[in-house]
Amino acid sequence: MGKKQRGTKVMNNGARRGRLAWAWSLLAVATAICVSVGACALLLPDRAPALLGSAGETTTAPASVQEYSGSQQVTVVPTISTERNLLGNANGTVTADWSADGLASGKGAYKVNDRVVVALNTATPLYRDLKTGDKGDDVLALNNELSRLGYNSVAGSDTYWWATSDGWRQLMNDNGNPSDGTLALADTMWIPENAVAVDEWTATTGSMVTGGTAIGKIPGALTKLTVKNGTAVGQDRTISMYGVNGILPADSTEITDAEFLRNVSANETFQSMDMQTKKAGLDATVALKEPLQVLRVPAGAVFGIDGSSGCIVPKSHNASNTPVKVTIVGSELGVSLVQTQDADVSAIANVEIGSGLNGLVCK
Repeated sequence: MGKKQRGTKVMNNGARRGRLAWAWSLLAVATAICVSVGACALLLPDRAPALLGSAGETTTAPASVQEYSGSQQVTVVPTISTERNLLGNANGTVTADWSADGLASGKGAYKVNDRVVVALNTATPLYRDLKTGDKGDDVLALNNELSRLGYNSVAGSDTYWWATSDGWRQLMNDNGNPSDGTLALADTMWIPENAVAVDEWTATTGSMVTGGTAIGKIPGALTKLTVKNGTAVGQDRTISMYGVNGILPADSTEITDAEFLRNVSANETFQSMDMQTKKAGLDATVALKEPLQVLRVPAGAVFGIDGSSGCIVPKSHNASNTPVKVTIVGSELGVSLVQTQDADVSAIANVEIGSGLNGLVCK
């Protein structure tokens, strides 16, 4: 019995060893196959997954209509005239002074020996006494200013006619001076604009003045505002600064409107700035006077750009897909805002982009 069990045990051990040998053989074969496959994989060229393959070119992009006001912050650079001396023509004692609120053409500036000295803005400064029959550029300037002020004269004439004499008499009488129509230079003081502010005024009541000497100064005046690095557009734009509103004319980057400039000059913020700060530039906001309906397209859809002009190609199944002229009125990051010249913007839903634009002529 014992021998039989030992024999069976020996047989079992042999079978077990056989199975282990077989398993190791299979493992060796599998390892060899894996090594071979790995080596082959290293030798084969890489194949990109289908998802990483090159995408087809996008040739169409959407377009949309929007309202455009063109509102933007800008810097405007002021042009300020140099200060000027005001010369008096009268000799004597100042008996009245109205300079505190500035001087206006046709109005009394001060009195000397109880006679009113009238401020006068003429294209050519008056430099002599005048009477009927005199001729010259100064007479022409006087005729034109009398006419502007509403007095009798012969506008455009360089002759001191009876009408000029009558107009001068009227002006003198309105300011309290008796006159026979002849012009005495001592009754006048030339000013370079219709109205001016004065500074360093010395013709105060009780002082002595001498003709031909300075009695005050006109501080530098704001004569123009220029949009720094600005681009002119074909429509009027509004401009606003310090609560003062005005118009920036079409096709211009300059504002010369006298009333707007006076209102800006009178603003406390402007007056508180030193000259260096003013000349560095002032903040303002500009916007189109009337908002526009514009087409919003990718910047790459506009080709053949010349200044603010260019072309786009509307993309639709029913259209001929020919170039359409546009005007670029604004831009944002990657986007152009355009007005079409011969097409209805509301009818354009898509535009062509990419290589399809190559070789097209914008005309």
